[in-house]
Amino acid sequence: MKLNRIQVRIFEKLSKDKGLENDDYIKQYSMEFIDVKRNGFKDLSEEEGDLWIHKAYLLSL
Repeated sequence: MKLNRIQVRIFEKLSKDKGLENDDYIKQYSMEFIDVKRNGFKDLSEEEGDLWIHKAYLLSL
């Protein structure tokens, strides 16, 4: 299953915070957050999105 709309909104915020386009953000940081190379939103599953968002949240604490 692809990302849900809440996840998309979160990724839009994360990429904006880094000053990157959405797909560029995913391409650049996917190995760091999910240990798999992804090229954009269309390549992320909902489960990968959850894992990424969880790790990003923990790092923000």
